[in-house]
Amino acid sequence: MMPEPTYSQLIAVGLGPGDPELVTMKGVRAIEAADLIFAPRSRADEASRALRIAQPWIDPQRQPVIPLTIPMHKDPAQAAAAYRHIADEIGSRLSARAAQHPQGVARGVYLLLGDPLLYGTFTTLRDELAARFPSLVVVIIPGVTSFAAAAAQVGLPLSSGDDRIAILPAPETMTELRDLLAQFETVILMKVGSKLPQIVATLAELRLLENAVYAEHIGMPEELIVRDIGSLRDYQAPYLSLLIVRRLRESQR
Repeated sequence: MMPEPTYSQLIAVGLGPGDPELVTMKGVRAIEAADLIFAPRSRADEASRALRIAQPWIDPQRQPVIPLTIPMHKDPAQAAAAYRHIADEIGSRLSARAAQHPQGVARGVYLLLGDPLLYGTFTTLRDELAARFPSLVVVIIPGVTSFAAAAAQVGLPLSSGDDRIAILPAPETMTELRDLLAQFETVILMKVGSKLPQIVATLAELRLLENAVYAEHIGMPEELIVRDIGSLRDYQAPYLSLLIVRRLRESQR
């Protein structure tokens, strides 16, 4: 008798910015039904933030948790090699689990902050998985974005009517930032980090300090939201930080 074919599925669950109450019901159901939990982290000696958020719905007795270290390599060759290794780890784990299942089925969940398709590492990983394990079914569950959660916290409208919004990593030059602020009513800068002092100085020149909101680690115990942007001139912002600048049109004033 021919062996039953195996079926493996990986569900990328966007957990939102950090507050477990912002995880969608669909995401919760996927976590609870998973056979394997894949928890990414930045360093091997670091706990997974995503795992911390999803912990309430994981049964460690039934669902093995596999930590995955995703280093932030600037060298493209090193980064590609790291993602290939992680893809092989996920694919081989799911294949082995499916082979042990009476129906040849294995469902894994890949936990991640925010939304899987917005400035995350999952898109690169998905490409590697597709190339190396073409029969693996990948499903994506969206998550609440950090900027949406931050705007909700302070009651800041991100748009009104036909306003235009730009969402991008903090620009390399302040000339680019000035151009963006001239073209868009709302500019959302992700991964502000070390560029924050320059951004604050530029907003001060443009008299837009009162139009901005700074946020970091939204929904986490270490959350920080600042409306007095001028107080951050010398602040060292972490990687998980963002800035929202809302410029009103004359008709909206």
